[in-house]
Amino acid sequence: MTYEGRMRLLALLALFPLLLLLLAGCEGEPENIQARSEAQQRALEQRYREIEAEAENDVAAQVAPIDNEANALLERLEANAAAPDAAAANAQ
Repeated sequence: MTYEGRMRLLALLALFPLLLLLLAGCEGEPENIQARSEAQQRALEQRYREIEAEAENDVAAQVAPIDNEANALLERLEANAAAPDAAAANAQ
């Protein structure tokens, strides 16, 4: 999930209580609405955590090949740096 998507979800979570207050004015059972709003808020927060975890996993999956390539390049650089030292020692 992108940064913009997470921001939209956070905005939805922020506006959700206002929507519930508006709905509470329309119905005669505020306790029932309060309980429902809390349950819906918990469900939204849980879904947010799931989406965030999916996004982190996606990023990790995309970064892993780049990390592997960087490590391989570093190993080659270290091997190339050590090779002239070994050649100079053999020449003496």
